[in-house]
Amino acid sequence: MRTVATAGHVDHGKSTLVRTLTGTDPDRFPEERARGLTIDLGYAFCDLPSGRTIGFVDVPGHVRFVKNMLAGVGAVDTALLVIAANEGWMPQTEEHVQILDLLDVRHGVVAITKTALADADTAMLVRLEVEERLDWPVVAVDSLSGAGLDDLIATLDAVLADAPPPVDAGRPRLWVDRVFAARGSGTVVTGTLTGGTLRRDDDVVIAPGEHPARVRGIESRHERLDAVGPGARVALNLAGIDHHAVRRGDAVVRADQWEPVDAIDVSVRAVTGHAFAKRTEIDVHVGSGEQRGRLRLLDDAGLARIRLARPVALAPGDRLVLRSSGAQATVGGATVLDIAPARRTADAVARLALPLGARVLAARPWCRPEEFARLAGRPPTAADGQEVGDWIVAPTELTRVRERAAVLARDGWPPITQLAAECGVEVAQLRAALGDALPDGPGTDPAARALVAALAAEPFAPPSPRELGADPALVRALTRSGEVVEIGGVCFTAAATDAAVRMIAGAVLDRGELSVADARDLLGTTRKYVLPLLERADRAGVTRRRGETRVPGPRAADHR
Repeated sequence: MRTVATAGHVDHGKSTLVRTLTGTDPDRFPEERARGLTIDLGYAFCDLPSGRTIGFVDVPGHVRFVKNMLAGVGAVDTALLVIAANEGWMPQTEEHVQILDLLDVRHGVVAITKTALADADTAMLVRLEVEERLDWPVVAVDSLSGAGLDDLIATLDAVLADAPPPVDAGRPRLWVDRVFAARGSGTVVTGTLTGGTLRRDDDVVIAPGEHPARVRGIESRHERLDAVGPGARVALNLAGIDHHAVRRGDAVVRADQWEPVDAIDVSVRAVTGHAFAKRTEIDVHVGSGEQRGRLRLLDDAGLARIRLARPVALAPGDRLVLRSSGAQATVGGATVLDIAPARRTADAVARLALPLGARVLAARPWCRPEEFARLAGRPPTAADGQEVGDWIVAPTELTRVRERAAVLARDGWPPITQLAAECGVEVAQLRAALGDALPDGPGTDPAARALVAALAAEPFAPPSPRELGADPALVRALTRSGEVVEIGGVCFTAAATDAAVRMIAGAVLDRGELSVADARDLLGTTRKYVLPLLERADRAGVTRRRGETRVPGPRAADHR
């Protein structure tokens, strides 16, 4: 199946054409049928001679319902533009074409409708105007008499044959454009699936919010399926979530594959006649959703940072449409370049000029492969960075750590925890970077392993080595080797301190600030243990003290 969205000015015959092609009335509401005016999205299907199926998303053409039109075209790659022969190119024709261009919808067909209402010369003038403006095939039709419909079907079939097939990157995302409760089934969401395949019984989350759910059933074209691929119109029956917890603009994705974000760096393009102010409030349309955003230009070449009112599951390459709520007009579009922008906007322009992999690692020099895939929208490759232990590392960062460690160890190796702190990395990262260059530690000594295991059993509230009867010399050796970290008189395993710092980094970035009580609850421990761990986060640059709370430090994003 391929999904095709209609587009065009109000009353140019989009819904009538879809009804004639499919036998299904896409106007779902009695009010729409009574007024002869499409208000919200409609859906219908038809088969093509090649055996392909088209899932039509019929959009409203009235200027008052542009946001509903945007909800229908945000995930498609092919359009059917409808222009009435008796009226020609109209204001909403222009805005809909602008929107399709900003979304990079490159494939489509133009249907000139209502040919029975225009004389031959008028219809020819409309065709010539369309051909001057668009490089899409044009077919003249009359929905009531059926004239030209066979040619339109054949042209749609040929355009879809030439269009690249939908990409299955193993990262499915379904932008929700409708949600309802079905009797006996529970929550049902519909949308156009992109990016990958979904299967019955898949575990998914609703982003933002990370609400877990399970795909209980899949339906496409009123047929129940075990699996469905990208490009199809899909209805998912979701178990484990109430329909009130889902809304248009949410995304159904697999857990841990996507990073819902509320700040993004983008390249922006204004429509003709508009120029973006240095800072401006803007309506941002992405996928099937709409929300307010604050746009800040970073340079004079169209790079900008957008802060969204709520997080969205995005990836580099995603397209946004920007509209002015005051003017009620489309003013431009944006392409997502970075979904994890560094806090300093002064560094952003240079970073955004880098290739995608280097761009990701410039903001987070140590990235686990799964984290890199979320931030880049694809798995890492050999060209992106160097694989070191459990991380993908920027080559410049690896060189920096190794050179800094060599300088610090020139007169003898300091304790590895001190060395890691001086190099600005975690102990495990330092071990991965230096490898065999590090001196041997206690190794596999049974007493050492037993002590580390006892501390790890309660990572954020470990017993003291004295309570465990540990030899102080052994504790000093484990501290020097970096397997044990002593902070404020408390001994933690290095893995526990690294995990605590990551959790604190994520929480302080999400919340903006973190109290001692917040951190205590986050780690499930007591004040005795949380204070040393917060001190560790302070020293790592993850947090900064501001009165009785912590706020994000300069290296918070590096440790998230």
